[in-house]
Amino acid sequence: MLFPLTRFFLCTFLLAAIAPRAFAEPTFIFETGTPEWKGERLDLPPGFAPDLGWTGVEHIRFAPGMFEAAAPDFFSYVIVFLLEPGSDVTEAALKRETLVYYRGLSKAVMAGKQQSVDTSGFTVTLVPSDDKSGAPTATPTATAWTGTLEWVEPFATQQPQKLFLELHAWEHKGQPVVLSCISPVAPGLDDPWKALRSIRAAFRLEP
Repeated sequence: MLFPLTRFFLCTFLLAAIAPRAFAEPTFIFETGTPEWKGERLDLPPGFAPDLGWTGVEHIRFAPGMFEAAAPDFFSYVIVFLLEPGSDVTEAALKRETLVYYRGLSKAVMAGKQQSVDTSGFTVTLVPSDDKSGAPTATPTATAWTGTLEWVEPFATQQPQKLFLELHAWEHKGQPVVLSCISPVAPGLDDPWKALRSIRAAFRLEP
């Protein structure tokens, strides 16, 4: 059985597979420790957020309980954007594009359930972080932020949800990379954050 997000983006994925690439795409290496962390790839901007100001690709790894509201790792995942050279990844851009992305996602999924959603109240907060201990091992110069996203979760609950964010940004051969660990569980030393940070620390692009 396909995951809900997989079903929702199936057409987008098929179109992406035959679309011309704007740049040579490296291999995304996620060391999840278990095959239960399923993944997806999308071209940017995605069909659900055509106004996104970023062009590139995204790869995602979902926690095993990603779409199960009662699971301890519900809606917990790692998402990596590899962007075209020159893409803006300042704090202001991260806030702006995150809002565009999640407003579009919530609207599109809710519409698929014949429901409407008011996205005007969605908010993103980010605070620069000096803690680079969890940065990918190959990117010691990564910049980091922590923050929150207030939105309406459309897949399982259709209810307001607060997501906690840990973002890292760096460059890979001149292309900006933005890696985000995301969960409604407040950051701590236990799972799902232990798992999310472990995946982030081992993440790499090859070649």
